[in-house]
Amino acid sequence: MTEFERIRKTIDSYCGLSCAECTYRETKHCGGCIATGGKPFHGSCEVAACAMEKKRGFCGECGEFACELLKSYSNDETHGDTPKGARIQRCMEIKGALLQEARKGTDPQGACGHHCHHCFLGQWCGGCRSVYPNCSFATLFEDGKCPNLTCSAGKGLDGCYGCEELAGCGKGYYGAGDGYTAKGAALFIQKYGKEAYAAVLETIEKSGCSYPGGACGPEAALQFLESYQK
Repeated sequence: MTEFERIRKTIDSYCGLSCAECTYRETKHCGGCIATGGKPFHGSCEVAACAMEKKRGFCGECGEFACELLKSYSNDETHGDTPKGARIQRCMEIKGALLQEARKGTDPQGACGHHCHHCFLGQWCGGCRSVYPNCSFATLFEDGKCPNLTCSAGKGLDGCYGCEELAGCGKGYYGAGDGYTAKGAALFIQKYGKEAYAAVLETIEKSGCSYPGGACGPEAALQFLESYQK
């Protein structure tokens, strides 16, 4: 069993409560919300129902974490956590541990052009090359796979930036409303390489600027990146 798999096995509730430490486990003969399909000793749980409907292993895997529903349960004056917010904190700790393990030894450069170390979803997704991909675009598809990753892998390419058809491609994320940022990045990598792209992102981040700085269209995004080259 890998460390990643071991950490996943420690998840015994959807909301982040530790069933192993819960006093109701023995007194109420409760098996926990995951083991009981969202119906612990007190009946159906709306937090568990929400996680199951969204097909999340636990709330920490949700793009809306921590939502108002989870906060209301965690901070309830009568039945909430001690201390308040404890289950939310546990979700964060579990998710952090999963991400750390998933990313070990993987290339942080996404196939589409986005870079995991500079992605706003970095606290949620392990990266498309890891065992824990949670890309918000990929989750729109039933198989949970990004068309850009599938296409480039099918062609035996490291990423879309290795494809001769990149400039005119509108597949997957490149056809999305904000896909120009990724495509602009892929075009940059195609011209200058992954190391140059990573260096430029570091420069942009240190400057305090938000990529792509208002650029619109892949060519404009490419030019924006080029403007930060040393």
